[in-house]
Amino acid sequence: MPAKNYSTKYPQSKYAILSPYPTGLLTQAPWDSFLRHNGYAKISQNLNLQVFYKEDEVRDLWEEFTPNNSVFDLWEVRSAFAKAYKFEPYFLTLLKQKGRIRNVLGTLPMWHNSDKIEQGDDANTSDAGKYVWWGSNWPEDNIFFVQDPEFIPLLLTAAPEYMELACIKPLPEYAFLKDFPGYTREEDKKYFIDLNGFKSVDDYLARLKKKKRYNLRRDRKRIHSLSPQITYNDPQHVEELFQLSIKRFREVFPDEPNEYSAFEDDRRCNVYRNLLKNAGRYQTRVITTAINGKIEAVEFGLVYNKTYYALNAGVDISNYSGLGVFSNLLVMEDAIKLGCTKLDFLEGDNNWKESWQLDHYYQYQFKK
Repeated sequence: MPAKNYSTKYPQSKYAILSPYPTGLLTQAPWDSFLRHNGYAKISQNLNLQVFYKEDEVRDLWEEFTPNNSVFDLWEVRSAFAKAYKFEPYFLTLLKQKGRIRNVLGTLPMWHNSDKIEQGDDANTSDAGKYVWWGSNWPEDNIFFVQDPEFIPLLLTAAPEYMELACIKPLPEYAFLKDFPGYTREEDKKYFIDLNGFKSVDDYLARLKKKKRYNLRRDRKRIHSLSPQITYNDPQHVEELFQLSIKRFREVFPDEPNEYSAFEDDRRCNVYRNLLKNAGRYQTRVITTAINGKIEAVEFGLVYNKTYYALNAGVDISNYSGLGVFSNLLVMEDAIKLGCTKLDFLEGDNNWKESWQLDHYYQYQFKK
């Protein structure tokens, strides 16, 4: 088990009370120059740290700071991951105590992924053995839970080693962190479509280059000719999504056992099952395409705050050329009908997003 405190060098009891902020860390490389020239030695005086683990305590912290702007800000979405993976929370919290009153200045909501790196896994991309966001590094739109952004470097400096925080939202108030060692822009783009003014999928297609527009319409027409049966929101069909994803990876990488669908791990399947159970403040969308009575494509998404999040899909494109295009356009059509103003296709090109001329921006990450 990892050390239960802000430093992996000095283990302390899980039930320890406040610890003084370790000001000695502020003079250590590689962050010493940044911290010295920005007055953090003075800011850190009279501050304390405490790590919280209990579910009721970390939920209170989460709810205190979350803006609930993105679906990934919602406790019930993150807890869908937490209940599936069962890693212990590690909320590193910065406080200022005055008498018996504790003022929580910020918290880094994390867990320690206690999985072991499997043979063939890339240690740079795997979460195994690392401190990551609570709910894993898969959710996006991550923000720092702080009263003031000036507290972020203090939390990151005091955080344990072997830490990786991914998909940090590029907010203007985080711009100063670009000079903070370990804080860098991610390589993959995050893709989305602004749906404002769209009345149909054809409005999107009309903005594409002629050849791309022709190809997408051709693929959609090809699948339409097969008289597909479209079903909306049958939660049982998410099980078919898992199997279609697993099947696709095995087809593409038959001789590469280290390349496999995330759904080979039943914990990832349980995340989606939990997301279906936890719906309330957000809406789930399951779109199924069957051909000749057999399910050949399943899309899974969440809708919250007028944004449609296209989380995952399973599509048999080996037997049905154009089915991926057809299924994606169903998602877009669904988002428009639901009155969404944004369609979030998440991070990573996946061999199609760039060619669809989607809007994009970059998220950030912090590694230690």
